Amino acid sequence: MYKKNQHILIIIQNLNPNKSSLHHAVALTKIFKAKILVTPSPFSKNKIQQTEIEDYISDTPEARFLKIDQSDLEPNKCIEKLNIIFMLVQVDQKNDFKFFLKNNIFNWVLTAKIPTILIGDKTSNKADYSNIQIPIDHKKESKEKMIWASYFGRFNKAIIHLIPAKEKDSTYMKTIRNTLLFTKKMFTQFNFDYKITKSEVASKQIDEEAFSNPATKASDLVILMTGKVQGVFFLRFNSKKIKHFTNTYPNPILLINPLKDYYLPCEG
Repeated sequence: MYKKNQHILIIIQNLNPNKSSLHHAVALTKIFKAKILVTPSPFSKNKIQQTEIEDYISDTPEARFLKIDQSDLEPNKCIEKLNIIFMLVQVDQKNDFKFFLKNNIFNWVLTAKIPTILIGDKTSNKADYSNIQIPIDHKKESKEKMIWASYFGRFNKAIIHLIPAKEKDSTYMKTIRNTLLFTKKMFTQFNFDYKITKSEVASKQIDEEAFSNPATKASDLVILMTGKVQGVFFLRFNSKKIKHFTNTYPNPILLINPLKDYYLPCEG
């Protein structure tokens, strides 16, 4: 991976006056020494022109316009070519979750080989990514969430909050304990704080617990992973889950597709 010219890609669906996506992208650029690329969503019915986006980002010197066409090769072609480390999408509750999802922004979100930051209408512009909430279920892939969380700890001195599920099945609990051991070993290599929050809920409810826990602040970043194996219900299942969380809670979400990452962030 290159140490220079890292980018955060904002996919614009609507030119929201509050510029939430820009505020969050700027916060991320300060953490990861990156620049911002802004592209109109090729799936949006309201076609946004280049001049409109250039006017929209005129007060943000870190940002520049990028045109990406709707293609089976995208967004991963641009991700690889331009060293993009995160996509950032402000969810459109009215249009993103209709029954037919073939020509939809989630085609990109759920096939991208990098994580996506998702924000909703309730998400504050003031998120500084200093507190990270990580639900831990019984799947081995949970370790990937720890790797991404560690970058926020290392580069932003964020406090990482681990929320392990509680399972009756001994095999499931063994996997959860192994994930915690892996995490403790990795996190002790770096100088940042982490805490373990006890939970009484099983893996099926642990993602919800990360949002609804009284200790979770509205600005905390919650790290999730896409669920279920690839198949006919993959898009529907995951978009439904995202709709619920972004519509119910104010937290920004870092959504990870397991084992699909081209690049890992590094210091500039």
